Amino acid sequence: MYIAMFPSFSSQTEQWDQMMKTIPEGMIKAFNLGDYSFARLENFLSAEIYMITWPLLLIVLAVSAAGSAIAGEIEKGTIEFLLSQSISRAKLYLSRYIAGVLAIFAFVAITIFIAIPLAKMFNISIQTDHYATLALIGFLFGLSVFSIGFALSAIFSDRGKVYFITSGLMILMYTTNVIASLEEKFSDLKYFSFFYYYSPTDALIRNKVDDIGYFVFSAITILAFFAGLYIFSKRDIAT
Repeated sequence: MYIAMFPSFSSQTEQWDQMMKTIPEGMIKAFNLGDYSFARLENFLSAEIYMITWPLLLIVLAVSAAGSAIAGEIEKGTIEFLLSQSISRAKLYLSRYIAGVLAIFAFVAITIFIAIPLAKMFNISIQTDHYATLALIGFLFGLSVFSIGFALSAIFSDRGKVYFITSGLMILMYTTNVIASLEEKFSDLKYFSFFYYYSPTDALIRNKVDDIGYFVFSAITILAFFAGLYIFSKRDIAT
């Protein structure tokens, strides 16, 4: 829908530039609107979709998949049947984890790379390699959220707790990132937020990502994965 509408919006670049001058600087910083433009499709999509709407959908998918993977089975009382099969807890944990990873991968690939053929369909100039950069950092972002939720799913027997804690953590991180962008004295708080390292503006418009973002997401994913595996292997599960 946004790609189909883009040619109409791009003809209003001057009007948008004038309107931008009336927006308070604090709001521009908080919502990263400085690169919002109708001149290029990448600028337009990064602000309209990939800044807030897309990561929100990705978080919902990651948290839902993580919560239902183990805690959901315990809550439904079906975990005992799964554990009675001739597979180890580690294999069960790994199989459920891989299923969630594949779901996240499919979501990221489809919802980002679909822009390429659609743009060509409407004869819109597009920078293909920028979407690969966005897909990579977006996948790592979703994977880290899923891994945290999956570890919590191995701890709790109620998926509601997994949803609440993981979602609450993401809301806290988003709020922290906004506060850090508004108040200079709190600027260091941004380093504790996933939303600082996931930057569709840098990835989609500038085709670059801070290398520390790759490290943070990868480290969180690995730590959460093995922490959850250890807890799931050791805990006494009763339904």
